Amino acid sequence: MIRVVNATFCHLLQYEKQGVIGTSFESLLTRSSQIFFRIYFLPMINLNRHVNEMYVIMKTGSGTTLPVLLNAVIREREGESFHDCVVIPILRRKEYELQLEQAEAAYRKAQLELQQIEQELINKKEELASLANLEVKP
Repeated sequence: MIRVVNATFCHLLQYEKQGVIGTSFESLLTRSSQIFFRIYFLPMINLNRHVNEMYVIMKTGSGTTLPVLLNAVIREREGESFHDCVVIPILRRKEYELQLEQAEAAYRKAQLELQQIEQELINKKEELASLANLEVKP
């Protein structure tokens, strides 16, 4: 159950503080992320007492989704265990992936062009060598 949230979290997910306090963290996740959360997050945090950079997708108050990296740690306060969580939005991930794919495609194209130019150079050298071997006889 969520006990405390900050304004940044509420703004990020487009919820009012009162709408989040008292709900389960899991309820803020998409259905597929809820399953992932149960299968991986809960056992991992119970075993290691922390989770780093787990990719989940959260539901916003407006009904859209928000991909985030979830970091969490179990802390003891006044004899009670708390899961302190930090979510980091990864809004630009797709943009970065697209830029990387474009750079890789440009690299492959440049490599292919270089191979073609090198082959042309070899052909021209062979042609020049064969012309040099032809002597003009009087």
